[in-house]
Amino acid sequence: MALSKIVQALNLLSFSAKEKESIFKTIRLGIYFFILLFLVLGLWQMARKYGVFTFSETGPIENFQLIILLITGLLFLNGVIRSKIYRPLLLLFAGLIAFAFIREQDAFFESLIPVISWKFAWLFPIAGTLYLVKKRKGFKKIFFSFLSSNTFQLMFMAMVVFIPLAQCIGHRSFIACAIENTESIIPARRLIEESMELVTYVLILFSAIEMHWEFLKKKNK
Repeated sequence: MALSKIVQALNLLSFSAKEKESIFKTIRLGIYFFILLFLVLGLWQMARKYGVFTFSETGPIENFQLIILLITGLLFLNGVIRSKIYRPLLLLFAGLIAFAFIREQDAFFESLIPVISWKFAWLFPIAGTLYLVKKRKGFKKIFFSFLSSNTFQLMFMAMVVFIPLAQCIGHRSFIACAIENTESIIPARRLIEESMELVTYVLILFSAIEMHWEFLKKKNK
């Protein structure tokens, strides 16, 4: 509702269609920024309430991550149904989200199926990749369209948060070198890793929303 009012207001101003699109993209990015800011501030309140349990296995942050991944996966699957042109790319993204969702429940699957554990999750991105290869004709055009979009920028930002921050800074050996108290290593690692993973998943959720705005609303679906 608010976004539609902004669009109507922009229509009254003397901006070209391309300029209006750029302004609208920037407004959406600004909204995502403030959502992330309030999300991190919300983590402070959650930590005050739940303490160390906040970032533990089956804790509130992990459950919230699963909810975010589920919503994101459904958005990508909706795109798979709606868009024939972008279906191969969207199916690959949905497969990657399914992988992340299952990987986040590694402890559950290790107890449920000890030998295979969560590793069957690789089937989803592999299947998406195979479908992409099968439908590779005409992929070049949609791929470069994707690279120039907010969708890609948000996904790239998510990978920056996930690998250099969550995985590298949150690595146990790095924290062990920086913290002398061995009892604090695990809580500190989980604090960094789980917080950054949550930010990563929210950024990917934003990218799924952007995918709908930038590609699925086009007439040539």
